[in-house]
Amino acid sequence: MQESKNTKWTKEQNTWFEGALAIFDTETPERWSNVAAFVPGKTESDVIKQYEKLKADINDIEAGLVPDDHNFSNFRKRPSKFRCSDRMRRKGVPWTEEEHRRFLMGLQVHGKGDWRSISLNFVITKTSTQVASHAQKYYARQHSDGKEKRRPSIHDMTMLNPNSPE
Repeated sequence: MQESKNTKWTKEQNTWFEGALAIFDTETPERWSNVAAFVPGKTESDVIKQYEKLKADINDIEAGLVPDDHNFSNFRKRPSKFRCSDRMRRKGVPWTEEEHRRFLMGLQVHGKGDWRSISLNFVITKTSTQVASHAQKYYARQHSDGKEKRRPSIHDMTMLNPNSPE
């Protein structure tokens, strides 16, 4: 098994990793190659090592080896007058082709309407609300009569039927 040269994990890679672990459980054949395929820039060896670190961290927490002096008061709800100034709202971040492909795969697995599962298991970079909004635009694009002039859109991409000959 080959290890990638970049051993540092980004926050996004960890998000993909955790999402893949939720999809591919211990009973999944070739689990680690499937998980590695979900995490950009990481090999099967990398994800196995990351999993071992995660298990060790969990064991330390359960054994009480992690100090309980964390200040979690920062995570409590703040008065509404502070909400907008505390954080920048991300508006209008376009979907990538990869996110749309994963959205289409999620539709095949979970079906129309289960936006939460699609968000949790396939498009883990988007919230269920964002997935629902994307679906609304996708279906509107699919059902338009096509007579009006329109520029190409990511919503024109559809999942190929694996049973149909190309």
